Amino acid sequence: MRRGFSLVELVTVIALLGLVTLIALPRLAAIADGSAVRHQSAEVVAALDMARATARRLAAPARLVLADSALVVESTLDSIPVVAWRSPGPGAEGVALTGGGAPITFGPSGLAMGAANRTVTLARGSASHRVVISRLGRITR
Repeated sequence: MRRGFSLVELVTVIALLGLVTLIALPRLAAIADGSAVRHQSAEVVAALDMARATARRLAAPARLVLADSALVVESTLDSIPVVAWRSPGPGAEGVALTGGGAPITFGPSGLAMGAANRTVTLARGSASHRVVISRLGRITR
C-alpha cells in the first residue's frame, strides 16, 4: 500500500494551479476595474444630487467641483462660503476622471447654470463609464 504523493504528481498539480491562475488573473483585474469605475460613477451622481439639493435647500447657488482628489459641494450662507459636502475623489481608488473642468453650478431652483451639457468620463484599466449632466439637471449614466 502506497502513502502520499510522488514529486512528479506534486509538480504537475502546482503547474496546473499556476496555469489556471495565469488565465484567471486578467479577468479578475477587469472585474475589479469595472467595479471601481461603477462605484465612482455612483459617487459622482451622488455629488450632483447633493449639489442640487444644497442649492434648493439654501436657496442659493451651489457649486460642484469635480477633481481626481475630491468631490466638493460649495455654497454661500449669509455671504459666508461654506463647504456643504466633501467626498474623496475617484483618484483614491485609482480611477481617472476626465471632463471635470470648471465647477458645475446649480441655481436655487435646482437647474444647472451655464454650459449646456457636461460629460464626465471615469476610467481605470480597460473599464470606463460616462456620466452626462444636462442643463436641466438630468443625469444619464
